[in-house]
Amino acid sequence: MKLNTNIKSNAESNPNTKSNTKLIAKPMIIRLMIVAMVLLPQFLSAVGAGSFQIERLVTFLAMGTGATTGTYFPLGNAFANVWTTRSGNVNVMSHSTRGSIDNIRLLQRHELNLAIAQSDIVASAIKGTGSFAGEAYPELRVLMALYPEVIQVVVAADSDIKSVEQLRNRKVIVGAPGSGNVLTSFEILSACGIKANEFEPIYISYDEAIQAMERREYDAAIIIAGIPTRMVSELQRRIKTRILSFSPQEVASLTSALPYLSSLAIPAATYAEQTGAIDTIALTAMLISNTRLSDELAYSLSKTLFDNLDYLQKIHERARDISIDTFMNGVPEGYLHSGSQRFYQARKSGR
Repeated sequence: MKLNTNIKSNAESNPNTKSNTKLIAKPMIIRLMIVAMVLLPQFLSAVGAGSFQIERLVTFLAMGTGATTGTYFPLGNAFANVWTTRSGNVNVMSHSTRGSIDNIRLLQRHELNLAIAQSDIVASAIKGTGSFAGEAYPELRVLMALYPEVIQVVVAADSDIKSVEQLRNRKVIVGAPGSGNVLTSFEILSACGIKANEFEPIYISYDEAIQAMERREYDAAIIIAGIPTRMVSELQRRIKTRILSFSPQEVASLTSALPYLSSLAIPAATYAEQTGAIDTIALTAMLISNTRLSDELAYSLSKTLFDNLDYLQKIHERARDISIDTFMNGVPEGYLHSGSQRFYQARKSGR
């Protein structure tokens, strides 16, 4: 009884207790009312349709790109920006990764929803060969081909290396561990007659390669990216460099041995002090996902990119290579996402 009396006495001694309680509760009530106003129309609509499921207002997606000084990262950021700001109900966050192989493994583990990857690595993952030996990924799907990824073998301007064959017994930067750059570098050198034990591979990222080449620690760097590549441009601001040309015989041999490659010339003036075209080879960068991505979302993502190509081209030069005519370039048969296939057919027919 005494305890109850004290409680009553304390309450009575503070005449503001009741009103304070109301003041504290009001903000919570207001927030609940706002939430109810937002969700109620969707709930009523679902009830009218015979379903009580409430769909998410926004779909959140994670996208894997590559090194910050490569092409995947800035272009992937541009894609994410377009999807997030111009699609209405999608929010895409892009992430810097170690590249193609890393991206596909992260897709396999469901840590990513979208990614950019090299065409040869995509084919390897689907078949379960190369770095994916024994762990084929048949659920992988391509949303579209993007742009040519150019093989650029960079050396110091005063280097005695004049051809790819002269990389034998040299220290060669092949890319970051987990990147498609590494696998393709080995395949190219092997096709040129240089075995894995006949050169010293250096596994570092593009960012690290800039500083290492500037310090003259290594003899060459194999860069596989869209042009102009920021890493190459940045290195040229620090030291004078050359990009090796492939001879017609080398191009013919490489494209025959590695069918995912095609001949390509880097146009004059692509880089500072580049007076003429450089003959080289290229593969294709692809936008990829997996079968977990819905048809409707794949269709919407594809359409949003194409509806905003003018904007994307102002952000990054390689967006100029994206077109409906090259949409299927290098895509393994049967592995175009069904949602992208629907978009492709509609756009080709003018719908």
